[in-house]
Amino acid sequence: MVTSALLLTCASAIIHPASDERIMYGFEGALEQNWLPRELAGWPAPFLADSGETSVPHQIGPEDDFRPGPFVADLGFWALVTLGVMRLWRVLRR
Repeated sequence: MVTSALLLTCASAIIHPASDERIMYGFEGALEQNWLPRELAGWPAPFLADSGETSVPHQIGPEDDFRPGPFVADLGFWALVTLGVMRLWRVLRR
């Protein structure tokens, strides 16, 4: 169960939810041109966030910011979903 929850949590990184977070990409030109929407990954709580200092803008990669709190929340969510599906399967098998 834990393995499938961890797999589903990591797989949820392909989901990029909409966010109003903004981050500064560069220092050239007008200030308002550099504050762009931040790309996030993970669902239901985004646990990866695009880093403006070391990242390619608007792409999630291994160099981006990892958020452990939302990762644990996602892991708990997917563990509950997995447990629910397993219990439903047992009921339907009878």
